[in-house]
Amino acid sequence: MTSSVAGRVAMNLPVNLPEALTYHYRAVPRDMICAPDAISRLCDTLDQLMAYTAMIICGPTILQHANVVQRVQEALGERCAGLYAGVLPHAPVAMMAEALAAVRAAQPEALVSVGGGSSHDTAKGLATLLAQGGRIHDYETRFTPPDQVELPNFTNNKIPVIAVSTTMGAAELSGGAGFTDRELGRKIVVADPWTTPRSVLIDGQALATTPLSILRSTAIGQFRIAVESIYSSRHNPIGDAMGTAAIRLLVQHLPTCSAADIDSVLQVKTAACMASLANVGGLGLCTATAHHVGGLFNVAHGEANGILLPHTMRFNLDASADRQALIAEAMGIDTAGMTPAHAGLAAADAVAALCQTLGLPSRLRDVDVPEAGLEQIATATLHDRGLATNPKPVADAAPILQVLRQAW
Repeated sequence: MTSSVAGRVAMNLPVNLPEALTYHYRAVPRDMICAPDAISRLCDTLDQLMAYTAMIICGPTILQHANVVQRVQEALGERCAGLYAGVLPHAPVAMMAEALAAVRAAQPEALVSVGGGSSHDTAKGLATLLAQGGRIHDYETRFTPPDQVELPNFTNNKIPVIAVSTTMGAAELSGGAGFTDRELGRKIVVADPWTTPRSVLIDGQALATTPLSILRSTAIGQFRIAVESIYSSRHNPIGDAMGTAAIRLLVQHLPTCSAADIDSVLQVKTAACMASLANVGGLGLCTATAHHVGGLFNVAHGEANGILLPHTMRFNLDASADRQALIAEAMGIDTAGMTPAHAGLAAADAVAALCQTLGLPSRLRDVDVPEAGLEQIATATLHDRGLATNPKPVADAAPILQVLRQAW
């Protein structure tokens, strides 16, 4: 400490320290097992968690149209405590009471969520309710624009969750979960860190049972996480490294990904996971809006993100041009001679072009979102904590509605 600074400290005067790198990084302990047949290691995972029995949580479609749940049942054998197969898209709150009753009756020592984000979110919500009681609404993250976030108190004695994913989404890598409430007209977002799945099984054969269109759209949903992590108002170098690496790998492998090539599927899923691991500082407007586009109008989360992302990137450009230039470089765009703003625009255009190449919808009208519903989405988005770390502060519904109209 210099003598001048020491003197000001001694006199209790404010000290103007040079601006320096500052961030908070929190890692969640978990196992991630990636293999063509990772499900075969399920009982080993249970043993590590000191749990004997497990109950499977999934939706009816995967149970009826794929062999993944059956493979999980076979791997568990006598340790399978039961099956709840009533998970619905976007995890409606009305479903949670039925699911909770089923789990309480079975009394498992662990939960195995099988499927996409709705199955994983349901398992996380069940873990919270089993330990703490009440309704899922009691644990909602409260958000006041532009950046005030209120979190409830969570206890750490949660039933362990093991996740087997069948999409490129990576809800299994966080404690965050969303539950649609039709009466409120929005999603309830819960962020219980103690429900983050303790083990994640990345099974190539399971992923290959999912239609390619879903694999592609959910991968773009992960691409969005990488982008928003890089230009989040709380970005940091650890997130930058993971995020840019995820973007490079997705641009490289996603266009040629095929269920016939298990290695390509696992490469894309690994990149998708890296995008979620990059999220150490918060997300932004695209995530916040996509939650409610999906929940209110039954749009797949990946498709909603793909439609909105280029528009939200352009909206945020004047507040994050230097960060968006990093995104452009990670996408392989030659930014030599470009200003950061021009590079950011090129990145947004490249994202739109990638989504088009993958055959994803480009407009909200293409996924049956009515123009009359845009104001409802904008109003609901104001309750979403994703706005708290958007690079450009959003304090009212007007700018959200502007973006929605551009995307419609």
